[in-house]
Amino acid sequence: MRTEDVRSDTRTRSGAIRTLLERVQAEYAEMPGLSITLPQAQRLWAVDQATCEEIFSRLVSGGVLKRTTRGRFVRA
Repeated sequence: MRTEDVRSDTRTRSGAIRTLLERVQAEYAEMPGLSITLPQAQRLWAVDQATCEEIFSRLVSGGVLKRTTRGRFVRA
């Protein structure tokens, strides 16, 4: 794979992650009582496990969401 292709793939992934972060935040803003698990989020937003984990990890570390003791993600 050429260097240009790798850079393009990285930009595409970064853009997709950013878009998904915004989408998940918007869903939680529209539905403040939303409480879902990672597998539910994967199905809801049609993403793979690794991407879903990255999104929710960023939202938790950013103080947007928190993870309950039962593994559900809710607004912080």
